[in-house]
Amino acid sequence: MTKLVQERRITWTKDNAHLLAGYRDEPRVDVGRILRAVRRQALIATICATTGIVIAVLMILGSVPRYTAVETVLLDEERAELLNEVSPLPNAVRSDTAVQSEIEIIKSRALAYQVVDLLNLDEDSDFLSPPVGATQKVLGLVSLVTDPLARLLTPAPPTPSGSEAGSGTESAESGADAAATLNFNLEVTDRDRAVQILRDRLSVSRSGRSLVIEIGFTDFQPRRAAMIARGYGSAYESFQLVTANEIAAKAEGWLRERLDVLEQKSVDASAAVQEFRAANNLVEVRGSLLTEQQQSELASALMTASANAAEAEAQLESMVSLLERSRNGEEIITVPFVEGQLSATNEALRRDYLDARLRYSRLVSQFGPDHPQAQQLSGRVDLMREAIEVELEQATEAARVAYNISRSREQSLRNDLDLTTGASETDVALRGRLQQLQAISETYALVYRDYLARLEVTMQQQDFPIASIKIISPAEVPKSASAPQKKAMLFAGMLLGGMIGVLIGAARELLPKPVRTVSTLRQEVCVNCAGLLPGSKSQNDRGAVAARSRTLERLAQACEANLQPASGLLIGMAPLSQGLEDPRLLPAELAAHLSRNGTRRVLVIHEEPSHATAPGKKESGIETVSLPNVLDNWSDAKSAGVHGFDFTLLAKDLRNEFSFVIVALRPISDANRSDPHAWCYDTTLLRIPWGKVLPGFISDALMDHPKFRDSLATTVLEDATLATARRYINPGSYEELEINA
Repeated sequence: MTKLVQERRITWTKDNAHLLAGYRDEPRVDVGRILRAVRRQALIATICATTGIVIAVLMILGSVPRYTAVETVLLDEERAELLNEVSPLPNAVRSDTAVQSEIEIIKSRALAYQVVDLLNLDEDSDFLSPPVGATQKVLGLVSLVTDPLARLLTPAPPTPSGSEAGSGTESAESGADAAATLNFNLEVTDRDRAVQILRDRLSVSRSGRSLVIEIGFTDFQPRRAAMIARGYGSAYESFQLVTANEIAAKAEGWLRERLDVLEQKSVDASAAVQEFRAANNLVEVRGSLLTEQQQSELASALMTASANAAEAEAQLESMVSLLERSRNGEEIITVPFVEGQLSATNEALRRDYLDARLRYSRLVSQFGPDHPQAQQLSGRVDLMREAIEVELEQATEAARVAYNISRSREQSLRNDLDLTTGASETDVALRGRLQQLQAISETYALVYRDYLARLEVTMQQQDFPIASIKIISPAEVPKSASAPQKKAMLFAGMLLGGMIGVLIGAARELLPKPVRTVSTLRQEVCVNCAGLLPGSKSQNDRGAVAARSRTLERLAQACEANLQPASGLLIGMAPLSQGLEDPRLLPAELAAHLSRNGTRRVLVIHEEPSHATAPGKKESGIETVSLPNVLDNWSDAKSAGVHGFDFTLLAKDLRNEFSFVIVALRPISDANRSDPHAWCYDTTLLRIPWGKVLPGFISDALMDHPKFRDSLATTVLEDATLATARRYINPGSYEELEINA
């Protein structure tokens, strides 16, 4: 009925069919198992979450209310541009880095000192000694323990070596002189403590990506919180004004020094230009030298003459081309004027010629070329053609004359320009030096004017009563406390407590769990189990009586299955370990079931005398004795002791006299040696305390008692709590139906 205890293969899925049937184990998540784990550990998570809420409530009750007032400041771009004109450098752009720099200025100790001096906070005892809540007191007590440990773990400062000590003595006098000139006061005063409190309670943030900065201050008094927040806004604005005035003052001093130097250099450069012109007779007319002006005028006239000559040449070539075409017999009806326009005579001649040609063509088409009028018109056309040719010859000669005049003028201007240029080549070096001196003089004059303009702006900005910021929302007295945040703390306590509970529950689920179900014994220990025997905690459970009766009946059936027809059955019943509520109850109840209302004789033998009733007592065919009494009654030689007793003969006599002999043994985990009562192991029953032992413990105990294991008929989980067992059983499984039946 049983097999050797073996290690069970752990899989992600339930048992599938054999591999030959075509099924394989696939990794999947058992949602039902997860839900059962959640149901089992919900109480732990709830307790931890409730504990977190209680702790949060205690912290809220033990905290002192704090109030936060907020002052909103705008970094004004237009004002910043006005102030940035003071500096000779280009205007700065309000980038993210610039805004972050303004935030750090607000957080600085320098601004905090201004606020302390403005509001006289170093004289306010309530501000210097704020109230302390119970939570802070507890944290202070904790720090009393942790701070000394931290100081012990802090390494000591390094000590100077011999050479360093020697050099230190040599520099002692110089150090004393420096200390005399730089006497820093390092003692912590009330003013310093007030500054530290201000910086600890100050919060400065940027509103999104805008140029708006929110200055918040938290205090235990709402009115003082608003006052300090407004003080920060006022101090920040004053800081901007003072800074702007300081920058303007420093810029004015620097600009004046530079202007003195630039003024002298500009005067020297102008004087050098005038001296060079006078020394080299370089006369300037209308902003340029005389030779340069002559060259410019000649060059301009030469360009005009060259253009006119080219135009005249083009007209001449056009006239010559028309004349040659006319002489070759080509019909020319237009004679252009010299300037490219038609004269009035040529225009009238062209119209007459075209009119005669048109009339001649019509007469020829109607009457033929021999018609008198046609012949008359033909002669007239020839005469007008000759006249046009004569006009063309005259226009060609006129164009030739105009071309010759343009060429002569161009050549004359070119000769004059060559003479002027050749004469001025000797003054090239002088003109170059003069231009260099003029450039130096103009540069100094330009820089001087620029610095002079900046000095004027700087002087105007020194007393300019405007800062680059603007307070757009003054701080108001807060109406409600900003801390402690009750809802957030309650939610955080519940969340953290719940998370801790979840972690504890997960650890409990991941750790090896004791045996609580029949399926666990069958799957992980590979032994049969008759069922659960409810304990005293399940007395009020509606399924306790039915579960107990059913389990006892199964135990009786497991024993009767091994009963031989002509012989009784020796049953060894042993608990796995100590801790059963009533070790005597199960043997008596099983004997009652096996007796079948007195039709069978059943003997119950208790290994421990304290668990047995009076010897020889019988109830409905059931006798209960102790093992020492059995040995005394059936022993033929008491002097031989237990070691010389023939247990085989004793077992035979018991089988012949009783149908069932139940030997209630001590726990097998307490046995001094392996299977000390193997003589009574026709079949064995193992009593396992419910929820107290791990599956591995059961396997190891059975491995240590091979005779008991080989004769094992079934097991039983005793003293079970059905309400808890149901949370470990698969819903809808056969085991759950049996418990709830």
